[in-house]
Amino acid sequence: MYAITGAMGKTGSAVAANLLAAGVSVRLIVRSDDSRAALWRTRGADVVVAELTDRARLIRAFEGVSGAYLMNPPNYMASDMFAEARKVHSSLIAAANDAAVSHVVALSSVGAHQRSGTGNIGTTWDFEQQLKGLKGRLTVLRAANFMENWAWSLKPVMAQGILPTMFLPPNQPLPMVAARDIGAAAAQLLLDPTDARQMIELHGPQDYSPEDAGRALADLLEKHVTVIAAEEAGWADVFRGKGFPETTVRAFCEMFCGFNDGTVRFESTHERRRGTTSLAAALAACLLHGSA
Repeated sequence: MYAITGAMGKTGSAVAANLLAAGVSVRLIVRSDDSRAALWRTRGADVVVAELTDRARLIRAFEGVSGAYLMNPPNYMASDMFAEARKVHSSLIAAANDAAVSHVVALSSVGAHQRSGTGNIGTTWDFEQQLKGLKGRLTVLRAANFMENWAWSLKPVMAQGILPTMFLPPNQPLPMVAARDIGAAAAQLLLDPTDARQMIELHGPQDYSPEDAGRALADLLEKHVTVIAAEEAGWADVFRGKGFPETTVRAFCEMFCGFNDGTVRFESTHERRRGTTSLAAALAACLLHGSA
């Protein structure tokens, strides 16, 4: 039995699907027992409802498992997403220790080795720091920027044939990986744990630029797509328009600046693995599932 946090999200659901396909049992830790949870039960999953800050419930959810996939779905709407993340990380690690979980695969991010200048990636820096207190075996999976994040920009593509980007310049490639590849990698790491603590950097099959994303969308939609560089002066207003609190607005702006100036990067001193899903395939899945 393997426990999975963030089970309703893109990576957690991919971990669960891969483990079930491998013929092992999974326990999904969810925030609400809704129709999605019911669907997972029909696929053979055990479902436990628990808030990630509820240490007592988490301990019960972790008891008896062979390993756990830990990640913190970011709460961008919290008044202070960093304080919220610290509480979740502390709860997850304390519960895993109390339940004597023997092996944890923890999802982290490119740039998580940097304490500052990375915006919301600072939450995964905190996660990695707190994971040093984990008693069992640990594998940290630092993932590249999610290919699926382009789904945030699909509405102007569909309506106007415009793909705005804050990754600048638009022709600059950067590491990206598909959520399905993160799930496959994490599942394999759970099934084949190492005796030593390890850090793995997960890339996609190649680096991609915003212009590559524009070309892929143009091919998929059979329409002209123009990539537009979003002026930095307007970034904050874009995020405020989505209703994010100021702490989150500043974090997103700092993160994009970090990608653009090279602060957000891989250390390249750890084991590197690559997924197999192309950007075009990931975007096709976004379009198919109505992410626009």
